[in-house]
Formats: sequence, C-alpha cells, structure tokens
Amino acid sequence: MHWINLNTIAVAFLQATALGSARSLWSTQPATYAPQSSDETILKTTYPVGNGKLGAMPFGPPGSEKLALNVDSLWSGGPFESSTYTGGNPPSSKAGALPGIRDFIFKRGSGNVTALYGSGDHYGSYRALGNISIAIGHGTLYSDYNRTLDLDRGLYTTTYVVDSVKYTTNLFCSYPAQACFFNIASTGTVPKTTVKFEDLLVDTILAKSSCSNEFARLSGTTRAGPPAGMRYEARAKGGNGANTSCSDDGTLTITPSGGSNSLTIVFSANTNYDQKKGNAQNNYSFKGEDPGPGVEAAVLKAAKTTYEDMLSQHVSDYAELFGTFTLNLPDPNGSVKKDTASIISQYSVDGKGDPFVEGLLFDYARYLLIASSRDNSLPANLQGRWAEQLSPAWSADYHANINLQMNYWAADQTGLTKTQPALWNYMQDTWVPRGIETAKLLYNASGWVTHHEMNIFGHTAMKDEAIWANYPASAAWMMQHVWDNFEYSRDVSWLKTQGYPLLKGVAKFWLSQLQHDAFFKDGTLVVNPCNSPEHGPTTFGCAHFQQAIHQVFEAVLASGEFVSETDTVFKRDVASKLASLDKGLHFTTWGGIKEWKVPDSYGFDTKNTHRHLSHLVGWYPGYSISSFQGGYTNSTIQKAVAETLKSRGPGNAADANSGWEKVWRAACWARLNNTAEAYYELRYAIDMNFASNGLSMYNALSAPFQIDANFGLAGAMLSMLVVDMPQKHGETGDRTVVLGPAIPAAWGDGNVKGLRLRGGYSVDFAWDANGKVNKAKLVGSGKPLKLYNVDGKVL
Repeated sequence: MHWINLNTIAVAFLQATALGSARSLWSTQPATYAPQSSDETILKTTYPVGNGKLGAMPFGPPGSEKLALNVDSLWSGGPFESSTYTGGNPPSSKAGALPGIRDFIFKRGSGNVTALYGSGDHYGSYRALGNISIAIGHGTLYSDYNRTLDLDRGLYTTTYVVDSVKYTTNLFCSYPAQACFFNIASTGTVPKTTVKFEDLLVDTILAKSSCSNEFARLSGTTRAGPPAGMRYEARAKGGNGANTSCSDDGTLTITPSGGSNSLTIVFSANTNYDQKKGNAQNNYSFKGEDPGPGVEAAVLKAAKTTYEDMLSQHVSDYAELFGTFTLNLPDPNGSVKKDTASIISQYSVDGKGDPFVEGLLFDYARYLLIASSRDNSLPANLQGRWAEQLSPAWSADYHANINLQMNYWAADQTGLTKTQPALWNYMQDTWVPRGIETAKLLYNASGWVTHHEMNIFGHTAMKDEAIWANYPASAAWMMQHVWDNFEYSRDVSWLKTQGYPLLKGVAKFWLSQLQHDAFFKDGTLVVNPCNSPEHGPTTFGCAHFQQAIHQVFEAVLASGEFVSETDTVFKRDVASKLASLDKGLHFTTWGGIKEWKVPDSYGFDTKNTHRHLSHLVGWYPGYSISSFQGGYTNSTIQKAVAETLKSRGPGNAADANSGWEKVWRAACWARLNNTAEAYYELRYAIDMNFASNGLSMYNALSAPFQIDANFGLAGAMLSMLVVDMPQKHGETGDRTVVLGPAIPAAWGDGNVKGLRLRGGYSVDFAWDANGKVNKAKLVGSGKPLKLYNVDGKVL
C-alpha cells in the first residue's frame, strides 16, 4: 500500500458519508401508464428493479399496484420460430465475391458488399412477459404517499395512509434467491390481498393465467407453431404460511395468518431458452428444459424463508457490489430535499448544472447495471432488462457498434466486475459458434466474426438490405472490454480460460482479412471492404476498423506475459502485421481526424454532424490514438480531435437527438482535459434526454427508452475523473495516471473512494473548490505507476 499526501482526506470522506442517505430516487406520485398515448410509457415514471435475470416495473395507485415483468431470455424469433434458422448465414459460401469487391474498391475508392448480404428472417425481438396485479383490500382514498428507490440497498419502497392505517410495501428482486419479493406491512392487520398474472399482450391461446390453492401462474409460448415457440412460466405465492384460496379467473387470494401485520408475495419466472445449446453439437437449438419446475422450486424455497432473512440476504449481496465505489459530490441547491421528478425537470444545460443530480444519475447507472447483468443472466440489452412491449424499438437487442459497449463503460473502474460474466458468456456461447460459420461463409476466414445487430440466437451475419447492420468490426471493438477486464481484475485464470481465447479468435479473423493498400501503395495493411458504423461509404482503410484491430493485436501480444501461447506462427503473424498495420490516424484538410483513408477530394470527409464518433474510437473509449499513438500528450492530435468534435456538434442533429451521442462527446472532451465542453455535453444529455424518473429516452424526451445513455453517463463522468490508459506491449517505465482531468468547479470539494486502476490498484482522492485534485491514496501493488493531477503535479 502506498500513502500519498493524505492530510485531511480521511476527514473529507467521513463528512461525505452524511450524503449516503441521498442515494435514492423518490416521488410523492405513483408511477403511471397511459397506453392510449404512445409517448406515455411506464418507463418514463417507474423505478425499475431487477436481479439480472428478472426485471419488474411497479406502477399504479397504492393498493392496486401492478408490476410489469421481464425475464432476460424471453424473445420471439430464432430456432423457436423457424426450424431452419441459421443466424442469418447463407446456405453456401459467398466469399468468392470478395476479390472482386476488393479490386473494385481499391480502383474506385468505394463500392458495396451487397453480394455478402445475409438474412434477417426470424431475427425476433426481446419482449415483455406480462403484468402481475397486486390488490390490497383496503379503501381507495389514500394520503401521505411516497415511493422511493434506495440505491444503497437496491430496495423499492412505498408508504401511504388509508383510514389512519400506515402501509409500507417493499419490492426487490434477489439474485441469491432468483426470485422477487413484494412485502406489505401495516400498523394494523394486513387485509386480504389478491394476486393475478395478466398477459394483456398476446392471444389467450398462447398464454394462460391460472391458479391453484398455492400458486398464481402464467404459462405460455411465444407462438403456436410449428415449431412451438419459446415456453415461459411465471409463478407467485404467499410467503410465511399465509392462507390462500383460488378463483376460476386465475386470482390467488392471500390472507396473512393470525391477523399478522405483514404479508409477503414471492414470484419468479423463466423460459426454456438454454444459452449453452447454441452450438453445432446441439444443432443451434437453444432449447432447454421446461421452465416450470425450476420456477416453482425457486418460489417454494424463497417462500419458506422469512422475509427478513430474504431482505438481509439481498441487501448483503447487492451492497457487496454497489458499495465498492463511492462518488461524493456537493448539493449546493438542497436537491436532496426535493423529489426526483422536480430536480430533473428543473435541470437545465444553460444553468450551472446540479452536482446532486449528476451524482444521483451516476449511482443510478451502477444500480441499473447490477439489476440487469449478473453471472447467470444475459447481458444488459438496449433497454437493460426492462421492456413493456412485444416488439420494443430496435428489438431491444444488442447493437454492438457503441450501444452494447457503452452499457459496460463504468463496470471495471467502479468495481462491478461481477456484472460482466454475463457479457463474456453471451459472446462465448452465442457469438462464437455461429461467428465461426459467418467468418467461413462470408470471408473464407478462420477465427470468428460478428456484425453489429445481434439477438440471443447467434445472429452473426449481415442482414439483407440493411447497410446499417453490415459492420464486421463489432467483435473487434468488444475485445477492448475483454482486455480491460483483465487489466483491472488481473484475473490470470479468467484470461487463460475465456478472455484470451476470445481475443485469439478475433485476431485470427483479422489476420486473414488485412490487405496491402493497393490504392496508396504505401506498404500498409488495411481492411477492405469496411465502413464506418451507420455512416458513409463502403471503402478501405476505415479509421474505426484500423484502430480497433490495432488494439486487438496489442492485447494479444500483451497477453503473452500471462498466457503460454504455443502457436509461434500465430504470434509472429500478429507482431509482423501489427508493424505494417495502418493505425487509422490521418488528418483532413480542414484539420480533423479522417474517418476514411481515401483523399479528401472524394468528398467523404467533409464536416458533418453525424451522431456517431466512430473514427474517434481510438481516442475514447479506446486508446489506439490516445495512448498507443501518444495522442494524449500530442498537441497536433489533440487539436485534430477537438476539430472533429466541433464539427460533429453537440449531438442533436437531424439524424438523432439521443443521449448516448452526447455522453460520448462528453467523454471525448474530457480526455482532452477540456472541462467546459465535457461538462456542457454532460448537462446537455441530462437536460435533453433524461425523463423524470432518471431513465434516458432516445430522441430528446420522447420514447423509446434506451438505457445506453444511463450507463454512458457514468462512463463520461469517470472520464472527467481519471485518465488511465494501457501501455503498449513491451513498454517499460512507470505508467502515468491523471486524476481529475476535467472536474468542473461545480463539483468542488468532492471526492471518490474505490476507483479502480489498471494493474489491480484502486485509488481514493479528493479535490479542492476549483476541481483540482490535491489528495490521493493509492491502494494495491503491481507495476509502478505515477499519479498526477491535471496541472502535472505529482500526487
């Protein structure tokens, strides 16, 4: 352990703990739902809960609350819908078209890849399961209503008064129990309570709500077949020996035993999707066992345990993750005393911001990641774990050209490593098996490849006539997350067994695809064909591809210190091609970073305000430009990045006005140490895209909900707090970490505890009233590093 200029830092941390109770969202109005209005969704007012696999969204008045339910694997499409589903792959090789495509592009500067198109048939969509209705048998006139989402404990609570009796309900989804709990407590006897599943979204032929004397039950399939669709099952039960009775319409009535003042309802759900059966050995079926027995067993087990024990177990498990990191920001406006909807609605980009709101949304992002991604679940999708429709926008799938990446921006640095096995397992089990086929059929390549729209059934190919989905660098970009996970966790066992095999497979694919630049004839290796995600022409040497591959090759070589790679030919090939690789860093005539290698005279690299910043991936969130090519300390590169960001605008162009593009811009400005621009973009995102319950909406404040900006906001704020980039493989000397590159004065006298650094370290630090870091404590051991503040002062 290294102690650095401690002084009064301990006092600062003790004072900051007084803000612990502020980590909550609250309202004096129930969450509402107006289905007659397409823009009035549950997701604009609810406070969601989840345990990774299960998600619930409470809404409605007290005593008649409903919970909109989700389970991670409930999808339409795939092999559950078509017995000939191929993940979009063609029936025979299309790779013979590649030489002609490449030759045309090298001669003309651009071309197309229509000859490689796959199929989007039966792609499917994530979907809601249904509602559970919980009706408490008291009057409808209530007072003193409050609902709170406690981010420190992962607990949703409502309190209200009916006929002079105070009621308190608690809702949480427990990872240890793999079930959710709804507890009713009162200052008198809890009245009879009814529970019923409602599947209001599908034909009754496909779903049936029923009950027995013990359970309320919802069972169904996503289609009638053949083939029969995915099966799903949800069950609810009264806990702690409550008395139950059942009616023909599927309503379960629960009466607390002995006039108790507490009643618990336990519920859970699952499907017959099995991620481990998405490979050739299992005929890519993804079909597992009947979910009913497992759901019943989980509910029965949880119901036999006291509510107090279940709550304690849940809080302990959740706090083990959430409590690993603390960001304390000031509350100059007394926002802690105001309800969440008020402080968000009053928030304005044109003002001074509100550090309390910013800190609250940072904590909310970490809560949402814990609630939507655990080691036995699928990773967080475009809506995290919370959808209210059968066909959410963009299928609520996995867009891997910024959105999926952004979902996990804050995981490593804030101690949420345990949320990421969902991501690694998903890639290993669904991307790799079909991705090996895609690599062979489309590119005649070894290794594996994916494109950017992915479902849970291994859709790794291009889609037909969908130029936005014809992007084969998604897996290469995701390998940054694989390497970062190792850099922060230093889990050598994981690297050997899972991380490095993923890296190697992607590296092998790109080794086979690099071409000598036949346009410039400059001796470099480039990708042909390539594109910039959702933007511009199909061409060669796209900056985004070159930067992502640069990082993959560097990670493979850096792994050599920890992994005993016996394939010497592979290692030599990576090193050799890395030396000749075009690194994707060229400059436009107007002073920005080029997005495409072709000359500016082709008209591709004109100034524009497109939502993506794909050619800056090596600046942030990556480091091909900022670290490996020395951009962070190079004034020429810094100026070009700044010019590029100015050209792109604040993220409100005609093509989109989404939150994710604004927080990406904030993070890029922060890496330039530009506090004013970084903080402006952060404020602009909150003002324009965050609803009254703190969830981010895609197009300004209009639906749909898209969670990436929630997660990306935390990543952007981290980039304002620290610059921590890897060294090149084989590089010696102390690594440099900058604390507080872009901390605004509005955050003055704040502090951080438990921020992870590469190499297994963590750091606690505080800053003065102007945002300059002046105190730091480094914890851990490893390769030498030096801490500086933004002024270059050694800490």
